[in-house]
Amino acid sequence: MRNILNYIPIPLPAPTVSMRRMYNRERYCISNLYVKDEYLCDAIEDTVRDHDHNGKIDHGEEKIYGETAIPCGRYYVTFCPTSLAIGKKARHGCIPYVHKVPSFEHIRIHPGVDERNSEGCIILGYNKEVGKVLDSEACCLMFYDRMHYRPFWLEITDDFAQGK
Repeated sequence: MRNILNYIPIPLPAPTVSMRRMYNRERYCISNLYVKDEYLCDAIEDTVRDHDHNGKIDHGEEKIYGETAIPCGRYYVTFCPTSLAIGKKARHGCIPYVHKVPSFEHIRIHPGVDERNSEGCIILGYNKEVGKVLDSEACCLMFYDRMHYRPFWLEITDDFAQGK
């Protein structure tokens, strides 16, 4: 049987979720997540190390395992089975898996508190405390339901870089 995480699906027409990075700090980055241009929640991930914001870790930029945010760009996301505890509560035992991220593997969108729970993944919640997201598990379940456990496109922009 083929491992589903090694299977890369053919992208289908799907809705777009926008993740606009607002604040990049030394250890973490805070973003706002939008579905159909409607604010849904915040996200925290490791710090952005793609300093020229070209969607690649290149030109002397350093990817540090477990401490680097995925580069900005457009990624196809599907719901895949997981052994993470949230998967047991989520319908079908699945969480979002971000495909074809250059130089990254096993990038998921899941609950947590801060960048230490990330290791390159995207943690959803509400940024009500400096360097953290709160109500993450409920927020993730709401997001998964909102996406109907179907594929979508994730478009990540570094808005902090443009001074927005």
